Amino acid sequence: MRRLTGKTIACSLLTLSLASGTAFAQEKEDSTANLFSARPIGDEDVMMKRTLWRRVDLKEKQNISMFSKNNEITRYLLDAAKAGLIDAYTNDSCATKISAGDIHKRILIPNQTAGLSADEIAAGFGTPASTDEGWGAAKKPDAAKAEPAAADDGWGAKKPAKEAVVEDDGWGPPKKKAKKSTKNTEVAKQEPAVEEKPKVDSTFSTQVAVTEEEYFPDQLSIIELKEDWVFDKKRSRQYNDIQTITIVLPAEQTATGLELPVASFRYKDVERLFRSDPKKYIWYNTHNTAQNKNLADAMDLRLFYGRITKYSNANDRAFLDIYNGEKEALIKSLNYEQELMELEHGLWEY
Repeated sequence: MRRLTGKTIACSLLTLSLASGTAFAQEKEDSTANLFSARPIGDEDVMMKRTLWRRVDLKEKQNISMFSKNNEITRYLLDAAKAGLIDAYTNDSCATKISAGDIHKRILIPNQTAGLSADEIAAGFGTPASTDEGWGAAKKPDAAKAEPAAADDGWGAKKPAKEAVVEDDGWGPPKKKAKKSTKNTEVAKQEPAVEEKPKVDSTFSTQVAVTEEEYFPDQLSIIELKEDWVFDKKRSRQYNDIQTITIVLPAEQTATGLELPVASFRYKDVERLFRSDPKKYIWYNTHNTAQNKNLADAMDLRLFYGRITKYSNANDRAFLDIYNGEKEALIKSLNYEQELMELEHGLWEY
């Protein structure tokens, strides 16, 4: 009886220890899970990690398969965000969400008012055509002060003579002799002509209805990838773990000449969207259309090229901020990528 009791107690303690260990492991796994990654790696398995930002130009030859006609990756992301299928954020930190209306405002083409600019209006365009033939507007004579026109006898204009006052001789005021009417002498009184105001040319109106048009998807040709360069010591291999995707408005499309971020997306949500319909979200195979791939598989296979523009550093500075000139920044970016490749090979000997 004592042995049975001892075995029962030992089994109970073993069950409790296993249950507590499982609960602790589950709690730790949940606390270290990456909310942005499609395949998160636990912190206890990460031997080395660096965060990289890559600029992917979708018009480059290697990336054109992600930017085929009517299959642009930017089109899919924006349409899904407007439909509410995925969440959009203001930047790659993915802390503040933005609505479909905010996305619409960010991709509106500026200066769409079909009218004249302020400088054109100041120059005189859009005003009614004047009738002064360019010599200044003539003042209209005052009808009250206007004197009756004098008869001209050929020697110059004379002032009209005043009518003589007729004296009353007691037999009543003398009657005025009526003038004999002659043909072609009586002129019918005409009503004063009303001056018509000049019409304003509708083609030079200052403001016409404003149209709100968005940039076409093929104009949004730049995306920025934020990824973690991770060496997993459990699997003994290196991973490029994509965290976020940001759509960037190119500099040639903006009035300031600067690249502007449109919206950022968690790659975890993007990967789920792409795999929800493998035949819709395709990576176009130019050489063999029978082997078109899903965009999620293309991202996993690294079938794109993106130049490193920034790596995690204390000052949070990009290569353009650290080095003077785009040429030197490009050279340093390529050198840094080569250093990462050599570091990966060196970790295999660890």
